[in-house]
Order: sequence, then structure tokens, then C-alpha cells
Amino acid sequence: MSFITINLTTNDREQITGIEKLIRNLYTPLQSGVSEFRVNLGDFTTIFQNKNTLNTKIKMLEEENRRISLENQVLRENEAELKRLRNIVAFVESSLDTYDLLPARVISRSPNNWYQTLIIDKGSNAGVKMGMTVITPKGLVGSVGSVSDNSAHINLITDREMAVGAILQENRDTNGIIEGRGDRTFLRLMNVPYYSAVKNKNRVITSGLSLTFPKGIFIGTIGEITRERGGLLLSASVKPAVDFDKLEEVLIITDYHPVTESQEETGE
Repeated sequence: MSFITINLTTNDREQITGIEKLIRNLYTPLQSGVSEFRVNLGDFTTIFQNKNTLNTKIKMLEEENRRISLENQVLRENEAELKRLRNIVAFVESSLDTYDLLPARVISRSPNNWYQTLIIDKGSNAGVKMGMTVITPKGLVGSVGSVSDNSAHINLITDREMAVGAILQENRDTNGIIEGRGDRTFLRLMNVPYYSAVKNKNRVITSGLSLTFPKGIFIGTIGEITRERGGLLLSASVKPAVDFDKLEEVLIITDYHPVTESQEETGE
């Protein structure tokens, strides 16, 4: 306080003593340093406040980015589901003269490699019965196994216990049997006569010779053809028309209206 008092009392005098001059010379740098420290402290406080503000804004932007990213994922999923459902509706409408179809959603799948099954969310309460054929707009899926009130097990055609009567769509003269191999990526066409005109990429459809599967449902396309031991029969790998790993919705054929020979002749 003495420094400040001396400084204030000497401001209005023209002449000051030597001691006062000495004290003033010593005090002035100190006063300048204090002022500079205050300025620097103010700058540091401003920088600290700005940093906190920026961090808050960054956190807000990161949260907003996560929210937008989640919304985009939901929108993309809704768009994909809408596209699938539109395809199913269009297929159902185009098949009204041939099939009565019941849509169902896949709610579970078996991890077992031997028994290939799915569980759907429709059961006996919706009219589902054991043995009914299950398809998608792309092709054959399998048949209904066990049924409960509100769900049912679907035996896939890839199941090792499954067998489907099949025929080549192109020439109609090659009958065989499609067998599951416990692998969702390929099937096997068996009991094909050695003289058959079967070729790579031929389309395989259901022959209608079994009690379970109606005629004309697309099964898959021919791959590698091999001659069995003895040389009297051929077999071929078949790539399924349906991607079983991506199944989310299926259609159950609850009734079938086959085209009669007279209808085929008249074109009705």
C-alpha cells in the first residue's frame, strides 16, 4: 500500500525527491508486470472457456451423428423390407388363379447341419397344416413339418431327409429326384437316365409326381453333371433358386388349383 500511496501523492508535483524517484522507478516495472499478468490470465481464461465450449459442441455433434446414423439404418431396413413385401404382394396377386397363399415371417432357424428347418409365425390357428408346400417368389423352400397353434416348423429342401420329384423345364423329358445334402448352397438331382439331354444351367422344377409338391415350382439350376457307377444313371448338382440364409418371409400354399388339360388346350 505504501508504494501505491507514494505513487498517488507524487503525481501532481513537478519536483520529487530522489528517494521518491528511486521508489517510482522500482515500482513501475512491477506495476506493468501485474497488468500484463492480468491480461495474460484473462486470455488464458478465455481460451479455457472456449475449449470447454468446443468440447461441449463436439459431444453434441457426435451424439447427433450417432442419432442420424441409427435413423439411416432404420430407414434402409424399412426400405429393404418394403421392397420384399411388395414383391410378395405382387407374386400373390399374380398367383391367385393357381394358389391360395398365406404369408408368414421366419422367426427362427435350426443351426443343425443335418436337419435343415425354419420356424414361422403362423400355425394351425391360421390354417397351416402338416405337409403344405412352402415357397417364395423365387422358388421352392420346403414343406410344413410339425404345427402348433401359432407357429410351424418348415423342413427345407436342403434337409438330408427331403426328396422332391423334379423335371427339367426346358425339355420336360428328364425326370429325377432332388435330394437335400445338408448344405444350403446346393442340392443333388439323382436318378437321371444316362441318355438324358440334361445340360448345365437347365432349370429344374417340381414334377408334380409327389403328393406334397404341386407341379411347376422352380427349384434351381443344373450345375456339374456326373455319371454314376455302372454308367446307367447321371446325377447333377443343383444351385437352389432360394437363398436360404436370407429368408425372412415365406408363402404357404394352403390350396392348389392345377391347370387341367382342357384349360391348357383352350388357353383359359
